[in-house]
Amino acid sequence: MTRIVLGLVVVLLLAACTSDGGSDVEGSGDGPDARTVKAEMDAEAEAVLPDLVGRLGGQFNGMQATFFERGGFGIWDYTASGSLLKPSGTMTESLAAVEGILDQHGYAVETDDAQRRVTGTKGNVTVIAQASLLTAEKKGSGLNVRIGVSGIQDGDDFAESAPAEDYLAYLR
Repeated sequence: MTRIVLGLVVVLLLAACTSDGGSDVEGSGDGPDARTVKAEMDAEAEAVLPDLVGRLGGQFNGMQATFFERGGFGIWDYTASGSLLKPSGTMTESLAAVEGILDQHGYAVETDDAQRRVTGTKGNVTVIAQASLLTAEKKGSGLNVRIGVSGIQDGDDFAESAPAEDYLAYLR
C-alpha cells in the first residue's frame, strides 16, 4: 500500500513539474515567447531612453539587456539595468520628470514617494526608476533605471543564445 501511495505522489509531482506536456515547440507555453518579448522591450527602450536622458541630463552608465533563467526551471527574465549619474535637477524633480516621460509614452505609472521610485508598465514591459541608495535631495544625485519583462515561460532555445542588447547605443 505504501508503494502505491508513494508511486502516485511521484507521478503527481512529475505531472506538476511538466508545464507543457514535454513539448519543446516555441509558442506552446503560457504567455509571450522570448523572441516577442525581446522585440517589444528593445523597441520600448529605444523610444523611452533617449527621452529620459534628454530631459534629465546627466551621464547614463552601463545598460545591456540579457536573458536570465530562474534557477533552471525554464522561466526567463529579460532585463537591463543602468544608472543615471548627476541628473540636472533634484531627485524630486527627476522622479517627476520620469513619471511624465513614462506617461507620455503610454505607460501606466505608479509613484512610491516613500521608496523614491516610479514604476511604469506597458504591455509586458516594466520600467522602474529609483533614487540611488544614500541619495540626498540635491543636484548631482543618482537614479537607478531598470527595464524588464519577467516570467517568460516559452523560448529556452532563443533565450539561451540571444546576444546582449546594448541599450546605450540607443542614446547615440
